[in-house]
Amino acid sequence: MYLSMSIFLFLYSMMFFFMKLNLFIEWNSMMLNSISFNMYIYIDWMSLMFIFLICIISSMIMFYSKEYMNHDNNNIQFFWILFFFIKSMILMILSPNLLTILIGWDGLGLTSYCLIIFYQNKSSYNCGMITVMINRIGDILFIMSISLMMMIGSFSFMNYNSLNWMIMMMVIISAFTKSAQFPFSSWLPAAMAAPTPVSSLVHSSTLVTAGIYMLIRFNNILIINKYFMLYMMITGLITMFMAGMSANFEFDLKKIIAYSTLSQLGLMMMILSMGMIQLTFFHLVIHALFKSMMFMCSGVMIHCLINYQDIRYMGYLKHYMPMTMLMFFISNLSLCGLPFMSGYFSKDFFLEKFMMMENNLMLYFLLMMSTMLTVMYSFRLIYYLLNSNFNFVPMNLIKETKLMNYSMIILMICSIMFGMLLNWILFNSLENIFLMKWEKMLIMIICIMGYIMSYYLIKLIYLINYYYFLKYFLGKMWFLYKFNFLKYFYIMKLGKFYYLIFDKIWSEEITKKFMMYNNNKLNLMNLMNKNYLTNLFMFMNFIGLIYFMMN
Repeated sequence: MYLSMSIFLFLYSMMFFFMKLNLFIEWNSMMLNSISFNMYIYIDWMSLMFIFLICIISSMIMFYSKEYMNHDNNNIQFFWILFFFIKSMILMILSPNLLTILIGWDGLGLTSYCLIIFYQNKSSYNCGMITVMINRIGDILFIMSISLMMMIGSFSFMNYNSLNWMIMMMVIISAFTKSAQFPFSSWLPAAMAAPTPVSSLVHSSTLVTAGIYMLIRFNNILIINKYFMLYMMITGLITMFMAGMSANFEFDLKKIIAYSTLSQLGLMMMILSMGMIQLTFFHLVIHALFKSMMFMCSGVMIHCLINYQDIRYMGYLKHYMPMTMLMFFISNLSLCGLPFMSGYFSKDFFLEKFMMMENNLMLYFLLMMSTMLTVMYSFRLIYYLLNSNFNFVPMNLIKETKLMNYSMIILMICSIMFGMLLNWILFNSLENIFLMKWEKMLIMIICIMGYIMSYYLIKLIYLINYYYFLKYFLGKMWFLYKFNFLKYFYIMKLGKFYYLIFDKIWSEEITKKFMMYNNNKLNLMNLMNKNYLTNLFMFMNFIGLIYFMMN
C-alpha cells in the first residue's frame, strides 16, 4: 500500500512543482473568544515529496521488519506502533498550523518513546526517558508559543510576514530539541536502544527531520531576522563538528551511524541558516534515502552476529555477505559525497556556495574540518567491516537474508540515481558559481586528507586508548551525557515545587479543604444531605416567590 502510494505521490509532487500549484484547505472546528480553531491542510510539491519519501522508506522497512522481527512475540504490536508513528509524521507534514502540528508532534514523541523501550530492559527504559525528557523541553516551548500566538489571533503561521521574536525563539529551540542540535544532542545516540528498523525510519526521515522541516516551513519569517540565522548557523556547525569527532572514537556500529545522522542534521541546519531553502530540502531527501539503507545494512550485520554491535568483532564481512556490504559501501560513499553519487549533488553544491559568501574564517575552517571528519569516520567504518580481522566466535552462521536484502534494493537505486534526478529538476538553471582553481580543488584535497588521517587513526588506536581526553571527551559528545542529570534534575524539581505549591496548597488546602471544614463546622452540609431534593425545590420556590413579589 505504501509503495504504490509513494509512486503516485512522486508524480503528483512533480506536477505541483512544474505547474506551481498550492492547495490550501481550511475548515472551522470551533470558535472561542473571536479566535477560530481551524483545521488546515497545505499541499505543495515539498509536502508531497516528503510524504513520498516517508512512504517509500516505511514500505521497505515494513518488508524488512517482517523478517527482522519474526522472532519477537510482540511483533504485531510493533507494526501497529510503527503505523501510528508514520501517520503522526504525515499529519505534521500537511499542517501549516501550530495546533495541528502539535498533534503530530506529540504523536511522534509518544510513539518514538514506545518504540525505543520496545525491548523492555533497564537500558531501553533509561534511553527512552532521556529522549522523552529532552523532547519535552521543546514541547513545552512549543505549547508556550501557541499560547502567545493566541494573542495575535491566528495559529496559522503561513498567514504572517513577521512574528514576535519570543515566539520565533521558542519555535527554533523546540525544533532544535526534535532535531537533536547542540546542546540537546545526547538523546539521539541513546535512542539506538530501539530495534534497528525503528532506527532506520526514525533517525533518517521522520522524527529527527521534523524540526528541520518545520523551520523550512517558517523560512519566510526566519530570513527577516539575521540574528536567528546566525544562531542557527553556529549551532549547526558546533553539532556537526562535535558529532564528527564522536563518530571517530566510537566502536558501537549503530551509534557511529547515529553520530553520522547528527552531523548531517547540523549541516542541514547550516544550509538553512544561509537561506537556501530548496537546497536544505534537497539534502534532507537525499540523506534520508542513503541513511535509512545504511541502518538497514547494519541491522542485517547485527542480526547475523547474534546482536553484537562492536565493530572490532567484525571484519572480512565482504566474504560472508557480499550483497549487504555492497549496499553499505554505496550508502557510505554517498555520505562522503563521492562525485556523482546522490550525496555529492547537495554537499558539493553547498560547500561551493559557502566559499562564495563573505563568512568568518573560523566558520569556514570548522566547516572544512567537519567535512574532513565525515570522510574519516566513513572510511574508518569501511575499513573495520571489510578489511580488518574477523574476531567473532569461530562457530558462526553468517549469511544474507533474502527479504531484508530485497527491501534495500530500491533504496540502493535511489542512493545512486535520485540525487542526479532531483538536481536536474530543482536546480535546472545556469549555476552562478565562480571559484578559483585551488578553491575548486580544496574539497577534493580535504577528502583525500580525511582518508589518510582515518588510516593513521586506525593504526594508532592502541595509543589513543591511553589518552583518556581523546577517548572520553571527544568520543563521548564533550561530556553531554554527564550533564543530562543536571539538566533534568532541576527542571523536575521545579515541576514538583509548582505541583506542591499550586496543585496541592492553593487548590486543596485553601479552597476545597477550607470549605469542607467550615461546612462541617456549621453543619450546613449535613442539613442539605438529609433531604436534598426537597430542600432544593423549596429553595427554588422561595426565590421565585421573592421575584414575583418584587415585580
